[in-house]
Amino acid sequence: MKYLLFLILFASIAAYAEEPAQVEQPADATVEESGGHKEWPTLDDWWKKNKLDQGKVSAEILVGYEYSDLRGNTTKAANALITRTRLNYKTANYEGFDAFVQAQYVGPINDHYSHQNGGNANYDPVADPEAFRIHQAYLAYTGYDTHGRLGAQEILLDNQRFIGNVGWRMNAQSFNAGLVKNNSLEDLTLFYAYADSINEIDGDINHKRQYHMFNAEYNLNTNNQVSAYIYLQRNDVATDPGKVDTYGLRAWGKNGVLSHDALVALQRDAYYASLFGELDADVVDLGAGIEYISGGDNDGEQFRTLNGTAHKFNGWADQFLGTGGGLLGGLVDVYGQVSGNAGEKLKLIGKLHYFTTANATPTGFDGPYGYEADASAKYSFCKSFDLLAKLAYYKADNSELGNFTNDETVFWLRGTFRF
Repeated sequence: MKYLLFLILFASIAAYAEEPAQVEQPADATVEESGGHKEWPTLDDWWKKNKLDQGKVSAEILVGYEYSDLRGNTTKAANALITRTRLNYKTANYEGFDAFVQAQYVGPINDHYSHQNGGNANYDPVADPEAFRIHQAYLAYTGYDTHGRLGAQEILLDNQRFIGNVGWRMNAQSFNAGLVKNNSLEDLTLFYAYADSINEIDGDINHKRQYHMFNAEYNLNTNNQVSAYIYLQRNDVATDPGKVDTYGLRAWGKNGVLSHDALVALQRDAYYASLFGELDADVVDLGAGIEYISGGDNDGEQFRTLNGTAHKFNGWADQFLGTGGGLLGGLVDVYGQVSGNAGEKLKLIGKLHYFTTANATPTGFDGPYGYEADASAKYSFCKSFDLLAKLAYYKADNSELGNFTNDETVFWLRGTFRF
């Protein structure tokens, strides 16, 4: 029965966009006051004024295939067929308040892959275990140049390198948090959030890690922005060495046909820096970048990218997800990128990466990790119907002992229907 369901769905839908889905931004809201005293609406007020049944219902059905062949082990290549269903409900705005609920179910159609929670150990891993959860459920308020939210929600800050939704994975990531964003000062956006726990991509809730998130973004002009951020991590486990406070700056924008994005960050004795530039040509866009992530064998020297959107960085084969917990040798990623549109509906991207260590490891390994070629094609049939194909090929450099990476080929085909 489940194979029949797969065939029906896959024949009628398509596409999962590479970019993670953004939560719909709140509409401008006005708040009425009487006699200087604000009467906050009750749930009964919402019901009597028909605000609950004036909300918007939407849904998304995704069907994905992932082939993953990781060399250097005794397991078979993964051939994973997986579906994800999301049901969304957003209330109408009333007196500045609205609410949003998003339930999701990730279900495998076959068992030809392993994952964090088990799966079939005879096959290579695919990081999409079966799970059902309320991915987002929050109450929001908009008014007085301020937007606030309380509940489970996706939080995407800057380019998502340190705080993101891991939008490529089926379960994605959300935070159980409260946040407030203020635009009272011209050209300045101030943001603060506190996350009590994290809904992770393995379907579990991580209660061991909490975050204070501070972010300030300033518009230098119409096309250029800068930001400063502080992300303070607090662990409930006293013996966990992973307490990480991140401080950093970012500058990005576009001047004529040239775009830029520069990011620097500090964690104790660990460092991070990245720079990307792109030329907007008539037919294609040409880009190049470099990313530096420090390593080391002393406590605090390994830079960690614990709760960012990792898949969009350091190659789609995800060989370097270890930067989440820190790499002894660190990482330098030098890459080039070509992107463009073939007609109005087809978007093409190609990337080449060269990976090497940032410093020697305790075992003496200090040199190239390997190379990777990535390619993707996304075709949009209409607003609610696309198709995405992606390929990642990683080739490890075995010229020196101590390289932990292995050759890997990964292919994805994803289709999504939104209504």
